[in-house]
Amino acid sequence: MTSRRDLLAAGTAAAAGAALAPVSNANPGPRATKKVRIGVVGGGFGTSFYWHQHPDCIVEAVSDLRPERRTLLSRVYKCPKTYESLEVLITDRNIDAVAVFTGAPDHVRHVVAALKAGKHVICAVPAAMSIAECEQLADAVKSTGLTYMMAETSYYHQASISARKFVKEGRFGDIYYTEAEYHHAGLESLYF
Repeated sequence: MTSRRDLLAAGTAAAAGAALAPVSNANPGPRATKKVRIGVVGGGFGTSFYWHQHPDCIVEAVSDLRPERRTLLSRVYKCPKTYESLEVLITDRNIDAVAVFTGAPDHVRHVVAALKAGKHVICAVPAAMSIAECEQLADAVKSTGLTYMMAETSYYHQASISARKFVKEGRFGDIYYTEAEYHHAGLESLYF
Protein backbone atom coordinates (compact mmCIF):
# COMPACT_ATOMS: atom_id res chain seq x y z
CA MET A 1 0.00 0.00 0.00
CA THR A 2 1.30 3.45 -0.90
CA SER A 3 1.56 5.89 1.99
CA ARG A 4 0.41 9.52 1.74
CA ARG A 5 4.05 10.62 2.04
CA ASP A 6 5.08 8.36 -0.88
CA LEU A 7 2.15 9.60 -2.94
CA LEU A 8 3.05 13.22 -2.36
CA ALA A 9 6.73 12.63 -3.00
CA ALA A 10 5.99 10.95 -6.31
CA GLY A 11 3.79 13.65 -7.72
CA THR A 12 3.93 17.06 -6.14
CA ALA A 13 7.36 18.04 -7.39
CA ALA A 14 6.44 17.23 -10.98
CA ALA A 15 3.10 19.04 -10.78
CA ALA A 16 4.42 22.16 -9.12
CA GLY A 17 7.51 22.30 -11.26
CA ALA A 18 5.52 22.06 -14.48
CA ALA A 19 2.99 24.63 -13.30
CA LEU A 20 5.49 27.24 -12.21
CA ALA A 21 8.24 26.79 -14.76
CA PRO A 22 9.97 29.99 -15.84
CA VAL A 23 7.98 32.06 -18.31
CA SER A 24 9.37 33.30 -21.61
CA ASN A 25 10.97 36.73 -21.50
CA ALA A 26 9.61 37.63 -24.95
CA ASN A 27 7.26 40.17 -23.33
CA PRO A 28 8.38 40.47 -19.71
CA GLY A 29 6.03 43.36 -18.82
CA PRO A 30 6.79 46.02 -16.21
CA ARG A 31 9.72 45.45 -13.85
CA ALA A 32 9.43 45.74 -10.10
CA THR A 33 11.24 48.63 -8.46
CA LYS A 34 12.38 46.39 -5.61
CA LYS A 35 13.15 42.68 -5.62
CA VAL A 36 10.90 40.59 -3.39
CA ARG A 37 12.92 38.78 -0.73
CA ILE A 38 11.22 35.49 0.07
CA GLY A 39 11.68 32.91 2.80
CA VAL A 40 10.80 29.35 1.81
CA VAL A 41 9.56 27.04 4.56
CA GLY A 42 9.12 23.31 4.02
CA GLY A 43 11.86 21.30 2.35
CA GLY A 44 9.66 18.70 0.72
CA PHE A 45 7.20 20.36 -1.65
CA GLY A 46 8.91 23.71 -1.02
CA THR A 47 11.84 22.71 -3.23
CA SER A 48 9.60 22.46 -6.30
CA PHE A 49 9.30 26.13 -7.20
CA TYR A 50 11.40 28.58 -9.20
CA TRP A 51 11.51 31.64 -6.96
CA HIS A 52 15.28 31.94 -7.42
CA GLN A 53 14.96 32.13 -11.21
CA HIS A 54 12.57 35.09 -11.28
CA PRO A 55 14.42 38.34 -11.99
CA ASP A 56 12.42 40.22 -9.33
CA CYS A 57 12.78 37.68 -6.53
CA ILE A 58 15.57 36.65 -4.17
CA VAL A 59 15.34 33.63 -1.89
CA GLU A 60 16.60 35.33 1.25
CA ALA A 61 16.32 32.39 3.65
CA VAL A 62 15.00 28.85 3.95
CA SER A 63 13.68 26.78 6.83
CA ASP A 64 12.65 23.30 7.79
CA LEU A 65 12.54 21.48 11.12
CA ARG A 66 14.58 18.62 9.61
CA PRO A 67 18.27 19.44 9.02
CA GLU A 68 18.47 17.34 5.83
CA ARG A 69 15.54 19.23 4.32
CA ARG A 70 17.06 22.57 5.29
CA THR A 71 20.21 21.49 3.48
CA LEU A 72 18.19 20.51 0.41
CA LEU A 73 16.35 23.86 0.39
CA SER A 74 19.65 25.70 0.76
CA ARG A 75 21.15 23.77 -2.15
CA VAL A 76 18.11 24.09 -4.47
CA TYR A 77 17.78 27.85 -3.93
CA LYS A 78 21.52 28.53 -3.57
CA CYS A 79 20.67 30.23 -0.30
CA PRO A 80 23.15 29.92 2.57
CA LYS A 81 20.86 31.54 5.17
CA THR A 82 18.89 28.81 6.95
CA TYR A 83 16.64 28.78 10.00
CA GLU A 84 15.56 25.87 12.18
CA SER A 85 11.90 26.96 12.22
CA LEU A 86 9.33 29.20 10.59
CA GLU A 87 8.98 31.03 13.88
CA VAL A 88 12.62 32.14 13.70
CA LEU A 89 12.58 32.81 9.94
CA ILE A 90 9.69 35.30 10.20
CA THR A 91 11.72 37.48 12.57
CA ASP A 92 14.23 38.17 9.75
CA ARG A 93 13.68 41.82 8.78
CA ASN A 94 15.08 41.27 5.29
CA ILE A 95 12.24 38.92 4.32
CA ASP A 96 9.22 40.46 2.56
CA ALA A 97 7.20 37.29 1.92
CA VAL A 98 7.06 33.69 3.09
CA ALA A 99 6.28 30.58 1.03
CA VAL A 100 4.63 28.12 3.43
CA PHE A 101 4.95 24.48 2.36
CA THR A 102 4.63 22.81 5.74
CA GLY A 103 2.12 20.10 6.69
CA ALA A 104 -1.53 20.87 5.94
CA PRO A 105 -2.67 20.93 9.60
CA ASP A 106 -0.11 23.70 10.28
CA HIS A 107 -0.99 25.98 7.36
CA VAL A 108 -3.29 28.40 9.18
CA ARG A 109 -1.06 28.66 12.24
CA HIS A 110 2.00 29.33 10.07
CA VAL A 111 0.25 31.74 7.70
CA VAL A 112 -1.23 33.76 10.56
CA ALA A 113 2.16 33.94 12.31
CA ALA A 114 3.84 35.14 9.10
CA LEU A 115 1.13 37.73 8.45
CA LYS A 116 1.36 39.01 12.02
CA ALA A 117 5.14 39.31 11.53
CA GLY A 118 4.46 41.62 8.57
CA LYS A 119 5.15 39.15 5.77
CA HIS A 120 3.11 38.52 2.63
CA VAL A 121 2.35 34.79 2.23
CA ILE A 122 1.89 32.16 -0.44
CA CYS A 123 0.79 28.83 1.01
CA ALA A 124 0.28 25.30 -0.27
CA VAL A 125 -3.20 23.81 -0.33
CA PRO A 126 -5.35 23.25 1.55
CA ALA A 127 -5.69 26.72 2.97
CA ALA A 128 -7.31 25.38 6.13
CA MET A 129 -8.75 22.26 7.71
CA SER A 130 -12.09 23.68 8.92
CA ILE A 131 -14.49 26.56 8.43
CA ALA A 132 -13.27 28.06 11.71
CA GLU A 133 -9.69 28.01 10.40
CA CYS A 134 -10.84 29.61 7.13
CA GLU A 135 -12.42 32.41 9.14
CA GLN A 136 -9.25 32.79 11.22
CA LEU A 137 -7.18 33.01 8.04
CA ALA A 138 -9.52 35.55 6.42
CA ASP A 139 -9.51 37.68 9.58
CA ALA A 140 -5.70 37.71 9.66
CA VAL A 141 -5.49 38.80 6.02
CA LYS A 142 -8.05 41.57 6.59
CA SER A 143 -6.48 42.82 9.82
CA THR A 144 -2.93 42.93 8.44
CA GLY A 145 -3.79 44.20 4.95
CA LEU A 146 -1.09 41.94 3.54
CA THR A 147 -1.30 39.67 0.51
CA TYR A 148 -2.17 35.99 0.91
CA MET A 149 -2.15 33.56 -2.00
CA MET A 150 -3.25 29.95 -1.92
CA ALA A 151 -0.87 28.07 -4.20
CA GLU A 152 -3.35 26.02 -6.18
CA THR A 153 -1.09 25.63 -9.16
CA SER A 154 -3.68 24.04 -11.46
CA TYR A 155 -5.15 27.49 -12.01
CA TYR A 156 -1.93 28.37 -13.86
CA HIS A 157 -1.76 25.26 -16.08
CA GLN A 158 -2.01 26.17 -19.74
CA ALA A 159 -5.17 24.10 -20.22
CA SER A 160 -6.93 26.04 -17.46
CA ILE A 161 -5.71 29.39 -18.77
CA SER A 162 -6.90 28.51 -22.28
CA ALA A 163 -10.31 27.30 -21.05
CA ARG A 164 -10.90 30.57 -19.16
CA LYS A 165 -9.86 32.53 -22.26
CA PHE A 166 -12.16 30.49 -24.53
CA VAL A 167 -15.13 30.99 -22.18
CA LYS A 168 -14.50 34.74 -22.09
CA GLU A 169 -14.29 34.85 -25.90
CA GLY A 170 -17.47 32.75 -26.24
CA ARG A 171 -15.60 30.11 -28.26
CA PHE A 172 -17.43 27.21 -26.59
CA GLY A 173 -20.82 28.48 -27.74
CA ASP A 174 -23.83 27.81 -25.53
CA ILE A 175 -22.76 25.46 -22.79
CA TYR A 176 -25.57 23.20 -21.58
CA TYR A 177 -23.56 20.51 -19.78
CA THR A 178 -20.04 20.16 -18.43
CA GLU A 179 -17.92 17.71 -16.51
CA ALA A 180 -14.48 18.15 -15.07
CA GLU A 181 -11.63 15.90 -14.08
CA TYR A 182 -8.56 16.78 -12.10
CA HIS A 183 -5.38 15.23 -13.38
CA HIS A 184 -2.44 15.63 -11.02
CA ALA A 185 0.68 15.37 -13.17
CA GLY A 186 3.34 13.04 -11.81
CA LEU A 187 0.97 10.51 -10.30
CA GLU A 188 0.52 8.42 -13.43
CA SER A 189 2.35 5.44 -11.93
CA LEU A 190 -0.41 5.14 -9.33
CA TYR A 191 -3.16 5.04 -11.96
CA PHE A 192 -1.77 2.14 -14.02
